[in-house]
Amino acid sequence: MQMKSNEKKKLNVNIDRNLADETQSILNELGLNQTTAITMFYKQIVAKGEIPFSVGLTEKQKALRKLHKNIKNIPVEKLENKKQIEDWFNDESQDY
Repeated sequence: MQMKSNEKKKLNVNIDRNLADETQSILNELGLNQTTAITMFYKQIVAKGEIPFSVGLTEKQKALRKLHKNIKNIPVEKLENKKQIEDWFNDESQDY
């Protein structure tokens, strides 16, 4: 689909302020503005028919997900008062 050069579509995007500021700083060093960068991104999507970079978790992100999953499986005993805490520490059947 060919688009006329004067035909524009306005996009409204909400993005984290710090991320936007850091990105703008890099774009400035590259001599680009946000509109040009987003247009480049869109053109690559059209040209390749896909997101132009790998979308997936890093090894660190995968490890953190696994850690969080395992943490959820740790049995937790809610201790609500001083006596329960003392009893828990004095319980010799515990293997901590």
